[in-house]
Amino acid sequence: MKRHLKFSKSLFFCAFLICIGNSDAATTILPDIISNNMILKQKSNVALWGWDKPKTNIAINTGWNNKEYRTKTDKNGQWKIFVKTPAAGGPYNILIEGTDRISLSDILIGEVWFTSGQSNMGWSFFEEKDGLKFIKNINNKKIRLFLVPHRTEEKECKRFENNVAWKNSNAETLKYFSSMSYYFAARLQERLNVPIGIISASWAGTGIESWISSDLQNSDNQLKKSIDRWNGWLGRYKEDSIKYENTVTLWKKDSVNDAIRARVKMPKSLYMISRPHNKPGGPYNGMICPCIPYAISGLIWYQGENSVEWADEYEHQLESLIDSWRNSWNQNFPVLVGQLTNFNYPSPEKAAVLRAAQLKMTKKKGTYVICTIDIGNPENVHPVDKKPFGKRFADMALNKIYGFKEFPADYPMVNKAERTENKILITFHNAKGLQIKGNELNDVLIWEDNNKKVKAQTQIKENRLIIYSDSIRNPAGVSYAVDNNVKANLYNEYDLPAYPFILKLKH
Repeated sequence: MKRHLKFSKSLFFCAFLICIGNSDAATTILPDIISNNMILKQKSNVALWGWDKPKTNIAINTGWNNKEYRTKTDKNGQWKIFVKTPAAGGPYNILIEGTDRISLSDILIGEVWFTSGQSNMGWSFFEEKDGLKFIKNINNKKIRLFLVPHRTEEKECKRFENNVAWKNSNAETLKYFSSMSYYFAARLQERLNVPIGIISASWAGTGIESWISSDLQNSDNQLKKSIDRWNGWLGRYKEDSIKYENTVTLWKKDSVNDAIRARVKMPKSLYMISRPHNKPGGPYNGMICPCIPYAISGLIWYQGENSVEWADEYEHQLESLIDSWRNSWNQNFPVLVGQLTNFNYPSPEKAAVLRAAQLKMTKKKGTYVICTIDIGNPENVHPVDKKPFGKRFADMALNKIYGFKEFPADYPMVNKAERTENKILITFHNAKGLQIKGNELNDVLIWEDNNKKVKAQTQIKENRLIIYSDSIRNPAGVSYAVDNNVKANLYNEYDLPAYPFILKLKH
């Protein structure tokens, strides 16, 4: 006789399943992301999966159509099956029968978005300006949250270590949830009028290499640079630790004697190794893999601050992340990339290279880049108001993915540059109503072959930008909004800012 169990994470937790997914246990186990209160992607074939004894028959009944699906676990005790979902609605139940009988309840059908990156993407309402006040009275069962716990692992994992499940949006569940993600979801839900699910998997201070499979990075000579760096830091860690401790001890002694001495800087090896979530592939293994292959409507990626130092590698890394995640999910889902915003970076030149790498993702099908250059804070890498970011992500999704063209999402992007005598004429895509907010265009530089940059003058004529300087006779290049502390003010008629650019011209 089968045991009839209400779904409980603690009841089904099995330690040896966490990373390998094999089971000889006489129990039916589901991944954490398949739980009560979940939202499933509408009008799709969505995966349901789990573990049981090898060669066990599994039956699934979906409440929206009372249809039964059948499969059998493999020799390792794993099973997976795809079920067809209807248009948005609910709540529904799902019944799963294996060794045990599991009832999943209060399931909604709608849109499901995955959001990932580093601290700005994970920035919670607790940290947000007036965030707790904003969420005080929220009780929204149509927006549901799945907050992925921080975890780094050596191998790809199938389950999370801690109990984690889908939750309704309210003041308690939103307190430590990504504010940017919720602002995005709320705007989508208001316009689409369907349930919205958000899976949030972010970690402060991570580089992009943390979120890419270590196996993939080891197999690719360009991606392997990040692994080689990590191994180099690991190799120097012991020696650098001893030197650092000796230097700190001496500094403290001299400080007591009022010696004037610069503060001791921690070696890169100690700093990085002390932050294991920076290990290439660690968060991917521990945080992303347990969510695969849960069907999603799209991915929002907002990261880059911790990758500026190695900006020349970023284009290939980001392209690899997008391709590999799509392959792992077996879904060609749309991707929204947030372009690096304004901040006083240690190297503005490298930050500009990284922004350019992000912008190149627009060449990939179903990939869209959101310009944020005008809504950052040069003095704070964490802008404390994420609402403008969430709005721009949502408008891009509504326009490009859901077809609501009344939501502007096309940012002015350089099409080509031509030199006419001592002037450079730039034409843009999406430049209707091109305008300068203020008396003059800020942060525009022009230079000759000697690379000595000077402030440029500008004019707008027929939605084209004319750049020149009386001191430059043979311009070789121009740039806009690529330095630190910029005040970007070039917009189109939809109040969308132009992407920063660097253009070099051939003679």
